[in-house]
Amino acid sequence: MAATSRAQVLDLYRAMLRESKHFNAYNYRMYAVRRIRDAFRENKNVKDPVEIQNLVNKAKRDLEIIRRQVHIGQLYSTDKLVIENQEKPRT
Repeated sequence: MAATSRAQVLDLYRAMLRESKHFNAYNYRMYAVRRIRDAFRENKNVKDPVEIQNLVNKAKRDLEIIRRQVHIGQLYSTDKLVIENQEKPRT
């Protein structure tokens, strides 16, 4: 097994966050972003290379799931929630 570098893990993290922001539904979008951040924070101190590789493989599978769900969600679009239509306060 090839060693997983920090840069590869960060690229995977960014790809998952980027892809999850394509969810049409606000609740799915916020939940996915929160779960991704929490999962990566929870495992940031793992040092065992085998465990890191297992976590990276799981994250890659999860990224594919996110991509499929985003695509499915785009087939069945819904109206935006009130919270999504709020204007940002002007300063």
